[in-house]
Amino acid sequence: MSTKKRITYTGLLDTYYPVRKTESPEATKLFRQAGAIPQGLLSFKGIIHVIDYTQRRHIGIRGPIKNIVGYDAKHIMEGGLDFVIDIFQKDDFKIYNETIFGQVVAFLKSIPQKEHSEYVFTYSYRMKRADGKSINLYQQCSYITDPCTKLPLYGTGLVTDITPMRKDSRMIFSIDKKESNLGSSNYTNVLTNFYYPDPDESRLTTREREILSRLAEGLSSKQIADKLFLSESTIANHRKNILKKTNTRNVAGLISHAISKGII
Repeated sequence: MSTKKRITYTGLLDTYYPVRKTESPEATKLFRQAGAIPQGLLSFKGIIHVIDYTQRRHIGIRGPIKNIVGYDAKHIMEGGLDFVIDIFQKDDFKIYNETIFGQVVAFLKSIPQKEHSEYVFTYSYRMKRADGKSINLYQQCSYITDPCTKLPLYGTGLVTDITPMRKDSRMIFSIDKKESNLGSSNYTNVLTNFYYPDPDESRLTTREREILSRLAEGLSSKQIADKLFLSESTIANHRKNILKKTNTRNVAGLISHAISKGII
């Protein structure tokens, strides 16, 4: 993998789009298309929004934005992306800005520009409501990119509040390819990574380290379960959590990661 420094979110705005431009017809069309989606067809009661990165602001927001974040659409649109960054939970934005967004750009640059619209990028993160309370949001986003630089020009996203379902600060980032089949869309996962603003949440527990050591010995889940007097499903759950905490996709990758980090 290239050692070239990744582009950050703030770097994109400050370096590539430092001057506001007039509103583009492409961005207006994008929001009209997003706004034409009947709310009843959405899988959640959320927000549809469109960002014009060249103007550093939202050009349209539809849905119960005030119910979710406590600010109305006009307030957010007039404040621009600087306002959105300001209400982003600081630890979460640091990870998004310095790590996740760079992965987005690197991925877009690695594939033909004509294929960009086929991919959906999913994020979870925390924001601060107008009343000061922290909320967990879940966003699915797609991008329209510059054909020369392959950098995002516009982004359209579907956002919902998942606070009632989340008890930790873990951030999820995934890339999925849309596969259309007879009028319906399925998704093939390309990448899923987990990030932990609170380092304590990413540390392996004593039990997880024990199971990791057994995996490194080449034991199966059933063999580990027998040795530790646990059910096989319990071992499977521990394995799943270990993979998430280490951002690895299989046991081989997990063992390699553990060795490189000195965990085992």
